[in-house]
Amino acid sequence: MSEEKIYTGSAKIINTKYGDLTKVSFHKEDINKIVQYMKDNNTEWINLVIKEKKEPQEGKPTHYLEVDTWKPTEQNTEKNKDLPF
Repeated sequence: MSEEKIYTGSAKIINTKYGDLTKVSFHKEDINKIVQYMKDNNTEWINLVIKEKKEPQEGKPTHYLEVDTWKPTEQNTEKNKDLPF
């Protein structure tokens, strides 16, 4: 069963004299999506993945964010019990 992807926020790489910075921006609706996901999944934490846009435009955000909806399954946790670390 595939879960619907949740896109939220944007990001842009900014070059500074101190090195590259990633500036992340959220609209109020983006924050609401995140809060709703956390409520629906009864979680205290959320992971976001920053992904580069395929066709970035000059002066616009170069990246977008997606909620990482991966959850461990019983099969995955059973496999990890045998790991030596």
